This record gives sequence, structure tokens and C-alpha cells, in this order.
Amino acid sequence: MRAIQIIKSEHLNLGAVLYSLEKLLEEIDRGKQPEFAVFHGLLTYIDRFLDRYHHPKENEYLFPAVLERAPETESLIRQLGQQHTEGEILFVAMLKALSAWEFSGEAEYPAFRQAVLHYTEFEREHARLEEREILPRAEAVLLAEDWQAIDAAFGENEDPMFGGKWKTEFSSLFEKLVNTLPAPYGLGEVWK
Repeated sequence: MRAIQIIKSEHLNLGAVLYSLEKLLEEIDRGKQPEFAVFHGLLTYIDRFLDRYHHPKENEYLFPAVLERAPETESLIRQLGQQHTEGEILFVAMLKALSAWEFSGEAEYPAFRQAVLHYTEFEREHARLEEREILPRAEAVLLAEDWQAIDAAFGENEDPMFGGKWKTEFSSLFEKLVNTLPAPYGLGEVWK
């Protein structure tokens, strides 16, 4: 059941990115000038990891195995799969809102802000649902042979920001984020 630990760890990492997005919005609301590269980097992380590795592995390995062993979970698994699709739609809306703000100016910021807050709450609730409902069910019904394929699939995931390769791919984003966010979240100056 190594995959359970990996999924929970990936949820925590995503939570840190969502939290960072929200804290950056707070800084903008306080008058700090936006660093669009940081926002683009965080959205690139979400795209490269969540939508390319994490959710597809759940859809292809975890959910079908649980459904096979516990057919009564069909509506829950369908709901989670639909949320993956809905999350991608919300992500694209957030990315478009960022582009509009960056290229059309300050009047577009409220739309971006709202898109971020909607997306972050949606993804948090989705992760809570998985951890509250599907992961305990998976632990209860899946057999050792089921876990072999699931563990192998999730074991291949390499988190580009928090995994072993982060120093080569996302280190500049991570450093910029730490230096941009004020204490206690980062090392940046506190704006009042």
C-alpha cells in the first residue's frame, strides 16, 4: 500500500502550491506588484504533475481496482473521475484569467483572483473526498496483488517541485517563491 502514502504526500505537496497561490494573492491585494513568472511557474507545476501524472494514475490504476473489488463504489468513483475533468476545466480558466491579467492589465485581476480561489477550494475538497472515502475503501478491499500494480504506477511519479529532481527543474521557482512570500511562509519582506 505504498501508493496510499504517495497519494497523501502528493496531496500535501499540491496543498502547499495551492496555499502559495493564495498567499501570493494576499500580497497582490496588499499592493505588491505581481511576479507573473511565479504564477506561471506554479500553474506549470500543477499542469505538469497533477494533470499529467497524479490524476491519470488514479483513473487508470486505483479507481478501477477499487471498483472491481467494491462495485458499490461506482457512483463515488464516477464522481471523482468527473472532478478530475472539472479540475482541468477550472485550471484552464485560471490560466486564461492569468493571461488576461498579464496582458490586459489590472482590470483583469479580480477575475484571476476569483478563478484561483475557486480552483484552490475545488482541489482541496477533491483531495479531502479521496482521503476520506476512496483511500480507506481501497485499504479495506484491495488485495496484495492489486497493490503491486498500483504501487508500481505511483512509484514512477517524480514530483517536479518536491521530488528528487526538483533541484534541476523547479529550483528557481521554489527559491523565488520562498523569497517572494513574507514570513512566516517565506523569507520575503512583509508588506503592510
